Amino acid sequence: MKDFHASPLPAIIDSSWKIGIVASLYHRAVVDALVDGAKTLLLSAGIPAANITVHDAPGSFEIPLIGAALAQTQTVDALLGFGVIVEGETHHARLLAETVAHGMMNVQTKELIPFAFEVLYVDSLDQAIARTQGADHKGVEAARSVLRSLDTLRTLRDATDRLRTN
Repeated sequence: MKDFHASPLPAIIDSSWKIGIVASLYHRAVVDALVDGAKTLLLSAGIPAANITVHDAPGSFEIPLIGAALAQTQTVDALLGFGVIVEGETHHARLLAETVAHGMMNVQTKELIPFAFEVLYVDSLDQAIARTQGADHKGVEAARSVLRSLDTLRTLRDATDRLRTN
């Protein structure tokens, strides 16, 4: 997305936030670049390394399952899902990408925690690699997204708490 302008980080980052990263083992070099970008942003934003955990998933299809299991342990405040799905000669890749997207959204809405979707659905590995570099780095974008979502959820929960005490 060439016209993408990153939103600023929240003014207040809670250093106690725990972030779980679910990373597919397929196309590992690209996924590792996404993970590295996310971790760099999270660390520079003030999230301690001890609060960032990486969990392998056999493939992109399993990302929602591993994410749901992590969410149910209540050991993470937000999740990031990283994978690469390359389109082939059949529609299998499209079905896989759509299923993963729905699964991650279901985890997000059921568990009420952010789950950033950066399972790259591309025509070639070159397209995926391009999304791990520069201003279009999807790992960085995902990390920024969960921090913004955590901040918004904190604001909503604080407002709800204030209403209940009044």
